[in-house]
Amino acid sequence: MNVLHKNKEFCLNGLITMMEHLNEPWGIKDLSSRHIYMNKAAYFYTNTPFNFDIEGKLDDEFPVDWAELASDLKEHDRRTKGARERVTVIETHYWYGKDYLMPFISEKLPIYADQEGLIGVMWNARQLDTLSPLKYINQQKPSVLTTDTHTQIFTPSELDIIFLMLQRYSTKEIAKLYDLSSKTIENRIYNIYQKADVHTLQQFEEFCQHTGLDNYIPGRLLTKGIQFI
Repeated sequence: MNVLHKNKEFCLNGLITMMEHLNEPWGIKDLSSRHIYMNKAAYFYTNTPFNFDIEGKLDDEFPVDWAELASDLKEHDRRTKGARERVTVIETHYWYGKDYLMPFISEKLPIYADQEGLIGVMWNARQLDTLSPLKYINQQKPSVLTTDTHTQIFTPSELDIIFLMLQRYSTKEIAKLYDLSSKTIENRIYNIYQKADVHTLQQFEEFCQHTGLDNYIPGRLLTKGIQFI
């Protein structure tokens, strides 16, 4: 085994040892975009069967639905190698094998070994933080977005309006988005308040915090794919 190969192996083994103990999904790919390693959390995230040998596999060779994103995932690798620095994207798919779309932040970073230079990329993923400005205004810790909600109180169209309300859209702005009159939106907001048994926006925001609706994002706003940011 030559010195360069030893350096590469030492570097990768060190990263793998670290990733083994992390709760977030982490993985390593070589310069040809072939997988070298994924930790247990990454197997759960990608819904990859534990008996599937990932070593040497390309993204489109995985027996999972997200393999349809292979070309964009490879482009993410390419940009990371080209920029030689961290490249971040939003990955939206049915992660964890869920039946609803989930947006995740995914970062890829170049891996270097002494003397050998660039030897691959490592990646990780974490759920996208809530977009609600309330978290920052009230100095609360941001929470993760979800398209899943357990409330049966509101209709899908009302949930769409609720999302916009929590983003601090005005009645006129919401009406313009839906090509409806402001009076129609006012009536819908009134019905939403009635269902929540509140009378003001502040009370409704508190209701949403207690019910988890402040983390909700309408599924129609999400599409499968990779968004470079």
